[in-house]
Amino acid sequence: MIRITIIEIASFFLPFLLFFIWRWQTRSDVKLTATPALKLGVAGAVLAIAAMIALAMFDASRGGHEGDRYVPPRVVDGRVVPGHFVPAGDAESDEADTPETENEDTPQ
Repeated sequence: MIRITIIEIASFFLPFLLFFIWRWQTRSDVKLTATPALKLGVAGAVLAIAAMIALAMFDASRGGHEGDRYVPPRVVDGRVVPGHFVPAGDAESDEADTPETENEDTPQ
């Protein structure tokens, strides 16, 4: 989640950064008080919204398809196996992946 937040903040401030780099490189005699803040803010907002849409589209393309079953992340032999989707008819099941443990708090 922090990665997405950083991408959104960076995409908003990118037009400001590029403007000040351009201003510094051209050594313009115009004072920095003449910064077009509204235009840069609108450009940053448009860029941030575009990045948000692109991230949502990219994340949606990694999801499963209708009828697929999600296998959550788990620890196997001390290593974390990330969550993934498997076809509904696949032989892999949650019961085979996780060992049965009894909860000491529940009465038997």
